[in-house]
Amino acid sequence: MAIVAPSFLLIIFVIIEVALWMHARDVALAAAREGVADLRVINPEDANGSVEGDIEARAESFASRLGAVQSPSAVADYDDDDGRVTVTVEGDVVDLIPGWTLTVSGTASGLLEDFQPDLGPP
Repeated sequence: MAIVAPSFLLIIFVIIEVALWMHARDVALAAAREGVADLRVINPEDANGSVEGDIEARAESFASRLGAVQSPSAVADYDDDDGRVTVTVEGDVVDLIPGWTLTVSGTASGLLEDFQPDLGPP
């Protein structure tokens, strides 16, 4: 029993750690998608340059609130050439096994919304 119990507990902790990693990966991707959803509707010509920092803070806050990603960091970027916005969220997973640090990353991208004025009936 002294040999079987520690190995059995280690297997259980590894299974739980993998499940936490999978959940944290989904949380990072959801936070990146939230950032893209916020960034897509902003007109880059109207922005003062602080939009990316605001979106990064929102994505990091979203990932922190869900609690699966520790010390999340987000990077938001939009490309003027093709109108594509990209948000990447990275962070660490909660550690159950000492010395085994897992990291997660989630990236989402989309095109900027192009709102056209309503010209009325033809």
